[in-house]
Amino acid sequence: MSDKNYKMHVISGTHWDREWRHTSEQSKPRLVELVDTMMDVLEKNEDYKAFCLDGGMVVLEDYFTVRPENYDRLSKLIKDGRVQLVNWYTLPETFTVAPEALIRNIQKGQQMADEFGGAIDSGYTATGYGQTSQLPQIYKGFDINSAIFYRGTTKHTLEPLFEWEGKDGTKIYTLRAFDEVTRTNWFFYVHQPLVTGKPPRTLGYEYNPEHIPSHMCDQEYYVRAIKLLREEYAYNKDPEALKKALEDIKEQAAPYVIGNHYLAMNLEDNDVPFPLLPEMIKDLNEVSDDIEIVQDTLDEYMEKIIEESKQRNLPVHQGELRYTAVEPGFNGLLGATHSSRMKLKIKNEEVETKLLYHAEPLASVFYMMGGEYPQQIMKRAWRHLLLNHAHDSICGAAVDQAHEDMMYNFSVAQTVAEEITSRSVEEIYKKIDTVSDFQQDDHTIVLFNNLPFARKKVVQLVIDLPKFKTGGDMVDPCSGIGAEEDDREIDFFDIVDSSGNKIDYTVISKDDIKMAIDRKMDTSGIKSSFIRRRILLHAEVPAMGYAAYALRPREREYAPHPQIGEDRKLLARDGILENENIKVQVNSNGTFSMLDKKTGHKMDNLHYFTDNGEVGSAHLSSVPQRGSVQTSLGEPCRISISESNGLRGVICIETQITIPAGATAPGDDRLTEQSVVPITTWLTLEKESEYLKIKTKLTNNARDHRLRVNFPTNIYTDYADVENAFAVDKRTIKWEDTKENWEGFYPFNPMQNFVDVSDGKIGLAVLNKGIREYEVKDDPQRTVAITLLRTHRAYMTANSDMTPEELEKHRGQHSLGTLEYEYALFPHKGDWHSANVLQKAYDHKVQTIAIHALPYSTGELPSCKSFFEITPSDRIMVSALTQSSDGKAVLLRVWNSSDEKADVQIKTPFSDFKASRVQLNEKHIEEIKNSGGTVKFEIRPHGIETLRFEK
Repeated sequence: MSDKNYKMHVISGTHWDREWRHTSEQSKPRLVELVDTMMDVLEKNEDYKAFCLDGGMVVLEDYFTVRPENYDRLSKLIKDGRVQLVNWYTLPETFTVAPEALIRNIQKGQQMADEFGGAIDSGYTATGYGQTSQLPQIYKGFDINSAIFYRGTTKHTLEPLFEWEGKDGTKIYTLRAFDEVTRTNWFFYVHQPLVTGKPPRTLGYEYNPEHIPSHMCDQEYYVRAIKLLREEYAYNKDPEALKKALEDIKEQAAPYVIGNHYLAMNLEDNDVPFPLLPEMIKDLNEVSDDIEIVQDTLDEYMEKIIEESKQRNLPVHQGELRYTAVEPGFNGLLGATHSSRMKLKIKNEEVETKLLYHAEPLASVFYMMGGEYPQQIMKRAWRHLLLNHAHDSICGAAVDQAHEDMMYNFSVAQTVAEEITSRSVEEIYKKIDTVSDFQQDDHTIVLFNNLPFARKKVVQLVIDLPKFKTGGDMVDPCSGIGAEEDDREIDFFDIVDSSGNKIDYTVISKDDIKMAIDRKMDTSGIKSSFIRRRILLHAEVPAMGYAAYALRPREREYAPHPQIGEDRKLLARDGILENENIKVQVNSNGTFSMLDKKTGHKMDNLHYFTDNGEVGSAHLSSVPQRGSVQTSLGEPCRISISESNGLRGVICIETQITIPAGATAPGDDRLTEQSVVPITTWLTLEKESEYLKIKTKLTNNARDHRLRVNFPTNIYTDYADVENAFAVDKRTIKWEDTKENWEGFYPFNPMQNFVDVSDGKIGLAVLNKGIREYEVKDDPQRTVAITLLRTHRAYMTANSDMTPEELEKHRGQHSLGTLEYEYALFPHKGDWHSANVLQKAYDHKVQTIAIHALPYSTGELPSCKSFFEITPSDRIMVSALTQSSDGKAVLLRVWNSSDEKADVQIKTPFSDFKASRVQLNEKHIEEIKNSGGTVKFEIRPHGIETLRFEK
């Protein structure tokens, strides 16, 4: 038992970035070297207590792809507590990825860790650019009662240990690491001076011939870093040097002392364990008067400080954590990652949506009907998607090749989702009674809605009807004589619902095509002739269900005595789009005004582009010292009507913005050379729609700039409401005076699917697909600025000072080429909640799925059905409908978006299922009575609930 007054807990480990300065494959040999060294050190020295493998469970997965023979050896060290694991699969950037993806990430991480005896008790995220408001509730759902992180915190606003209260009221103990050196104060204040001979916090290297620096020097490999061939395991044992190192870390860590416990973290990036650490600690203890230095684990340290802190009232922080750094150090918020390499963000959202709102719910419904859920292939899709969610990956902060490799992962996840979606729809269709309500010659069309509220909207369908030929497919190649058209072709038709009522539709194109036929009993190369019609249909589909319609052939209708009809209600005319709710007037400069007919509020000069210089990095935004802001106002503009009918109007705006082609090195000025960025925008307004769809396509040939699209709202407010993970958070738009702080105020912030500006009476929401950064300017117009791209020039390569030719090889961070964006404007009455902005955002985000076939069977399902009717639908949002981990049930995850508790009722036709509430980790909480397919339960404000339906 030590008689010293304090203990210093040394936590050893590494923060492993699988792709950052290197690709994941380049990192594997380095990982093998690290883990092999770690095992040697731990096995040879029982005094080396433990080593934490940060970076997520993917670290083990990567290691075993190269060293499968070491599985038992490493497993023993983990089970013995010598190697510590974290709960995540990959450490994500929590504001950028879908909320449900956070749950799947921890779920996969914990399941993998359980194979080795489990992960550490705390939720440890070594990075992440701010912390979302619902993370305490998410952690608690996985039996994680404490959290450890640093970004988004500062010692000037938060104590080292505090209670963090999530949006729903869940509290967890939270340790905020250091401002100065985050998770590496031991490394920089003790290890570095004693082992490398450098002063604390020094990142440079002074050339030393004794280290035998080596460098690949041919034209191909010279870009690689210089490597030291000789490094000796030794440290300075001089008592004065030891005392100096100890005094330095004492001074640094003193403000973070909890009780009598100092924290000394030694988790530097990709760092191998120092084998002489136990001996070094022993020598430091010899010169220490009042501090006992011990090697410890994060769990043991957290247990000690939490137990001691229970004797006092810890401060409580509520909501998200997005504080910026005050003093120079490593703990910046780094809040610009949400706009770097925008192609990644947009593709990620597309794939997430196809997995979460197409494939999984449809496959789950088919499973509940007695079909097979494709669990293994779905797990494979999620694995590939989660690989891309590692913070350096999804944030666009790695080398170009790493991000190019990500596209393969996206492709795997996307194609699996698309295949499962199609197969599930086909199987469900077979079980729908499409005979009783429809006629023999009908062509049935079934629309699927996987959102928890009914939808009535214009959907675009592609209907292929057979083209018959009397002479077969053989045509004389010389004369051209061959098949003739058959009178069985369908030229005229109605579209009707299951009651025979005619539904509004419009044919917008008609083409002759040949389509491949997927037939088991024939060659896979066969094709047949069809007439393809692109059709707009004004359809209605129930919540989380389907509705069947029919294309019904009929005879040509003649009008022998044409009569004067009613005014045609075309949605587009001479630069105007107008329906029952919205009127849009396009201006000659490419902007437009919008009138909300329900409130009478008009907004002018919407949708102009601005561009400024940008010479920062993936993490930080920085503008040239001498630069200017360009605007699209005054640029040439061409306006045309692309489509106008009773269901949809489309206006095309072709404009451009002329900007400097780049910035000088080191980035003080923008170049005088100009680059023209052509921009084409399609404004789409549909019948009865309450929001205006916008699609923008641009070709970027410039570098070192940020391009934004702007919407002056003329709605005076000091706040914006923004969707984040399982929450809608309110943020101020007022600037903070950060004076000469190391990290200034960020006027731009992350979002999920919408940002809303409202004064409580009127509002405007900008809905989006995969665009993750917004700013609401504190100008008189309260302009919403949406970042479309932000290029940057910091490269994660060995050489940061490159020739123009070398720079040309690193182009990815400049987002060159063609980019496409989809977003929408939703003017509304009241605030975001009363206007159902959240529901509108998902209505915009998630398309209906459709299948066209002939009447097939008198199946057990009616022609229109909801699989899950959830009330209240204005407050309860579905996060997932998927299969349970054990493969024996279906999980329905919902969350309450409101500040009030809700009595939830879920009605399903699957009445023979046992219902229960489970945690996020699927542990049983309680049974729920299933009354003929109806279950009821209470959900707290902002609560997340998971329901299990088991056969």
